[in-house]
Amino acid sequence: MLKNFYRLCRFILILAGSFLVTGCSMSTTARIREKVSSITDDLFSQATITMPVFVTNTPIPTATKIPTATSTATPTITPTPTIKPTIFYRSPTFEVLETQTLPIAYRDALKNVSDITVPDESVLEPGQLFIKSWRLTNGGEKTLKEGTKLMLDTTFDTEMPTVVKAIFIKENDWIDLSPGGWGSRVYNVAPGTRVDMAVIMMAPYQPGSYQIQFRLVNTDGEILPTQFWMRFFVAAPTATPTPVPPTATPVLPTNTPRPGAGTPIPVIIDPVISEEPETIDWSGHWMVREPFISDEIIPANAWFNQNGDELIGFIYDSKGEPVIVKGALSDNGRTFTGELFYPWQLKTTAVTWRMLFTKNQFSAVTPLGTVTESTVCGGRGGANLPENCAISAGG
Repeated sequence: MLKNFYRLCRFILILAGSFLVTGCSMSTTARIREKVSSITDDLFSQATITMPVFVTNTPIPTATKIPTATSTATPTITPTPTIKPTIFYRSPTFEVLETQTLPIAYRDALKNVSDITVPDESVLEPGQLFIKSWRLTNGGEKTLKEGTKLMLDTTFDTEMPTVVKAIFIKENDWIDLSPGGWGSRVYNVAPGTRVDMAVIMMAPYQPGSYQIQFRLVNTDGEILPTQFWMRFFVAAPTATPTPVPPTATPVLPTNTPRPGAGTPIPVIIDPVISEEPETIDWSGHWMVREPFISDEIIPANAWFNQNGDELIGFIYDSKGEPVIVKGALSDNGRTFTGELFYPWQLKTTAVTWRMLFTKNQFSAVTPLGTVTESTVCGGRGGANLPENCAISAGG
């Protein structure tokens, strides 16, 4: 196509020159017009040329940069650690009163003292829990007030604190270790009033003969002159027969020997002896958390006695009053399910305890694993209370 374009230009130049030199006729002009038309038709009948795109110098506007929103860092919330209250464990101590150092309460006296339970010369089993009660009359001139103490005045070792609160109740010949089993309590014993006085104890584990003396100390710190006592025997523990292991019984084959095969040899099968897991024993003297208080840990003395799958015991609280523990054991003695109660009240509190693997510590089992008013945990044989006094049911 470029070649044709050059041809057209050259033709026009020649034609212009001809006009200038000789001039033109009409016929010549018609021929020229025809020639130009054929050239232009040939020129524009070619394929369409794609023209290059020319870039101008007009600046292309730069897109305005939208500022990225600065994200405010979400502060990391550090959970406040649960701070366990500092638990101060202190070993429970027995209050000690020396008879020789106490003044005599000359205006106080007891009379008509008689045994109601555990009469003299009774025979008790080692570690047996029992209630000793006396019937007495205030023969003095002053009222025996709430807070009068019962003191052991003896050299024998006994399974109870040496000083407890004197618990006076109305006369009761059927006193026992059940809720309300001690009857109604009497807090102040006026002169001339007859009442029963009860104390819960555990027989010593060592067999032998025992005599224990008791004295009362009034709220003024004076010792009453009247002394009373109890005498009893602790029997030797009954020997438990050693079980004889089962004898292996030979089992003979039941098939009949083939003719000429000879006598079959008996096949002896060893018996399968199932080993029972060791049963945990809760008996003994424990240091426990005192029940029926706030979430404070106050240690108290306790004594438990296990008889088969039954457990019974008592806890002397910080006021010197006994709390009865009674219930059943399961899971080979690992779990205790029972109740706590003061023996002169019908109200009881359900509890569940679980012995730990040390077998000398137990924790309370509570719904949320938290310490509540009735939570009791314990340790014996020098073991402290467990770190977790309460554990959840799934723990």
